[in-house]
Amino acid sequence: MNRQLILEINQRFYDAFNKNDIDLMRRVWLDAPSAQCLHPGWDVLCGFEPILKSWQNIFESGEGLEIRLSNVEVTVSDDLDWVTCQEKLFALSSAGVQLSKVHATNLFKRHNGEWKMILHHASPVRGIPAEQIMGEN
Repeated sequence: MNRQLILEINQRFYDAFNKNDIDLMRRVWLDAPSAQCLHPGWDVLCGFEPILKSWQNIFESGEGLEIRLSNVEVTVSDDLDWVTCQEKLFALSSAGVQLSKVHATNLFKRHNGEWKMILHHASPVRGIPAEQIMGEN
């Protein structure tokens, strides 16, 4: 069933983020000019190399970021599947832990028998109380 596979690939994307693992991130993405990534507050990045460079820069920033997911929904079709979810982003700073909430859409395409990410679109949404963030899985 595609649903479980797409959830696993989606989790690999977030594992790569949480581990600052550019090699794992590279294996998740489709190496194609049509791939797109939109980080919150950034311009749209098009193509494999600019997307990987953006992740490398984020990983090297040393901000101690971690994402936890909630409200994960999967839609499956023949050659395109997508996941929507809420990202709860925890960032360590000199002021302490900063919390933010982002809604993400991750689109996966079957290419040469493998499912690869072709779109990550993340957009900030209104904040929620810290106790609600901490209490959700």
